[in-house]
Amino acid sequence: MTTRDYDPISKFERDGFEVLVDKTWEETDPWSQLNECFDDKKQLYADIESGKYDWFMLRVRVMLGGHELGSSYLGGCLYEDPTQVLTDGTMDDLLGEAMKEAVQSALDLKAVLVEMSLEERLDALCV
Repeated sequence: MTTRDYDPISKFERDGFEVLVDKTWEETDPWSQLNECFDDKKQLYADIESGKYDWFMLRVRVMLGGHELGSSYLGGCLYEDPTQVLTDGTMDDLLGEAMKEAVQSALDLKAVLVEMSLEERLDALCV
């Protein structure tokens, strides 16, 4: 199993949650997804290799107190500047999915914590 390293693109707060946007290498062959957009396969590969284009997988994570509550991924991103995902709607779509998951996770966790009656357990431990 290969460990992925992620490069940060942005970090900000949204509705009380911390949002982390980052990217990692994309293992899918770019030609398989972009052959209709480019005329020359070798030139596409050369442009990616030279750094003219960045071929990556985008990840958006929604955190609370250092805990990931929601995430969304999109592979096959090709940009001259990866920060463009912040302004072209790509990140917004993923953020919507990740926020929905995070809110649901927070509600599920709240229900479990209420059921556990942690205050009573703490009182019993302090006796």
